[in-house]
Amino acid sequence: MERHRRMILCDIGNSRMHLYDGESVIHCSHEEGIARYGERDDLFFICVNEAVRREIEARNLPWTDLSDRHLLETEYAGLGIDREAACLGVVEGVVIDAGSAITVDVMERGRHLGGWIWPGIRAMLESYRNISEKLAVSLNPEVSLDRLPLDTRDALSFAILAPVKALVERYAPGKRVVVTGGDATIVAKVLPGAEIDEKVVFEGMKKLIKDNEC
Repeated sequence: MERHRRMILCDIGNSRMHLYDGESVIHCSHEEGIARYGERDDLFFICVNEAVRREIEARNLPWTDLSDRHLLETEYAGLGIDREAACLGVVEGVVIDAGSAITVDVMERGRHLGGWIWPGIRAMLESYRNISEKLAVSLNPEVSLDRLPLDTRDALSFAILAPVKALVERYAPGKRVVVTGGDATIVAKVLPGAEIDEKVVFEGMKKLIKDNEC
């Protein structure tokens, strides 16, 4: 018999599954997550991938879906449950999720003021490749944002990263910045003082569970 079994929190994104057992965060494919945790009846999840949601329903997995539980105070129409959970994890500050998309949300005294969305870094680089083979370059995470670029790699890197820095400083000057997601290290580098926290979504999920007495 398994002893000291921990509740599992699961954030199902567009391309990956992220799980938290109270101690560590595990990142895996959707298929791996379902295979490994499919029988767990103490797994709580949020999901933005409808294909995976349909598979969970078709398999009749004993998981608890939190995706339709809402707690965040906001006037934003259509805010994704992953963004809502991340915002619930930060009472005051800016929440940036740098994954397949880059989402930025501003919180003030527990209230969501609004936010915006960019394609993720990989998606933006792929879009450049689709324009021309000459634009098929890798990101330079060390690119200077204080001067104009003088080569193609830096030009693309500047175009991807400079707007993140500029808009966060414009709409949330002096606020705490919390970054999560697969590209958190890259994005946090351009925002002095930014914190990287891969558990922020799970902290928000805990609030959803507590509020709904799950």
